[in-house]
Amino acid sequence: MVLLESLENSEEQLANDLRSVIITRSKEGATVDEIIDDYYEINGTHLLNLFHTRSALTRFLVDWAGAWCSMEGSNGVILWYCHTPKTNHIVETIQTQPSSVRAKNYREYMPRTFPGEGAPNDSQTGQEPLPKSSEKQVMWRTPVRYNRRRVLRKERRRKSYSAARKYAKKYWGLPTADELDVKYGPSFHNHQLMGDDFFLSIAKWDLGFSFKRGHKIAMSGLCISGLTLCEAAKRVKFARYIAPNVLVNVGTVDLLHGRQMTNLIDDFNSLLARFRERYVEPIITTLAPIANAVACSSMHERLLKFNEYIRCICPRYIDLWKYFVHPDNSIRFECYQQEPRHVTGSNRPHVFWNLLGRQNLLHELGNEVADPICSAPVQTNV
Repeated sequence: MVLLESLENSEEQLANDLRSVIITRSKEGATVDEIIDDYYEINGTHLLNLFHTRSALTRFLVDWAGAWCSMEGSNGVILWYCHTPKTNHIVETIQTQPSSVRAKNYREYMPRTFPGEGAPNDSQTGQEPLPKSSEKQVMWRTPVRYNRRRVLRKERRRKSYSAARKYAKKYWGLPTADELDVKYGPSFHNHQLMGDDFFLSIAKWDLGFSFKRGHKIAMSGLCISGLTLCEAAKRVKFARYIAPNVLVNVGTVDLLHGRQMTNLIDDFNSLLARFRERYVEPIITTLAPIANAVACSSMHERLLKFNEYIRCICPRYIDLWKYFVHPDNSIRFECYQQEPRHVTGSNRPHVFWNLLGRQNLLHELGNEVADPICSAPVQTNV
């Protein structure tokens, strides 16, 4: 038995802790790696800091009367079991329960190497040879990384993400970060912009993006003159690329054209559905007041209801409305141009945001976009 000198007086406590770890897996059995991981999760101590090598830990388990092992199937995987007369009732209870999510098949995480199948010898790995026993068969193991299950899970996620990116690049033309701006239109702090003429004016005058040539309707990426909710849903469905983060401001054109509230809701829900089919949860902005429609009480009422609907059902939204009204909800006309203008995508004139309005909006959008980043929990490597 190989133990650190400092652990000689605590061997009994160590045995009790190991017994508890193995008993929790009595239904499925436990591999050496699972024992190491479970012990670390429960006690915060890595067993290889105590035993130095897996062969030393395995020798301890072989010689310890409180546990035994068995071969599983034709692959010769060692499974360890443990119980005493005092814990029989616990083991029986565990064995009658369905397998937990945590006790997944270890083959998902533990690819095995066997002697004679290309595995390195003990001199290469620094492991001591395991004791030979006619009663207990022990499998030779190569050293694995600290907390290997977590590492292998991350590796599988990385490979899955890489495969998804290759698929997206093949079918959707996944761009690089630079191509997102050059080929696919406006973005703001790595957030793709989607909107009608209001976002289109910001893209051109404040962010420096140009319009696509050869189109009668002015457009830059997903910012399109006269863009309606229905058209936006179609664009999302067939766009070659949708960024993981998208800022969406659509619906003003629908209101200017007198769409009924039920139509607004149906088209808006369709837009969200198309985004989610692309595995994206967009950031929806509420609509700003329509400066040239103040006298139309019915349109203003639908605007208020539509904004409230956005606040209620969207997991991610930015309340753009509040940046264009005073505390009493009266419109800040100083943020709008003085004259309405005709646009290429609609026969209804628009009163656009002026420089003050656009700059104020970009300032507040920058703060809103940064808030989730600043409030995210800091992850540390254990």
